[in-house]
Amino acid sequence: MANVHAEVANALHWDLAIPRDKVTAKVDDGVVTLNGVVERPYQRSCAEALVRRVPGVTGVENKIAVRPAEDLRQPNRPR
Repeated sequence: MANVHAEVANALHWDLAIPRDKVTAKVDDGVVTLNGVVERPYQRSCAEALVRRVPGVTGVENKIAVRPAEDLRQPNRPR
């Protein structure tokens, strides 16, 4: 069996829905613990579903938090 941690890291790296610098994974005896912060709930669920499909993964503990980005729009200015 291939190195499960390397396979999980590779899967997370190449999935464009998951921000590369926001999610980390730890693998302990086939159980993957996901940590990090993302802006959208689908990114959290996508990361979990992705690692569940990696051969050798026996369980997933998803500790990824969802925190929307601050609204960067400027307040309306008088004209």
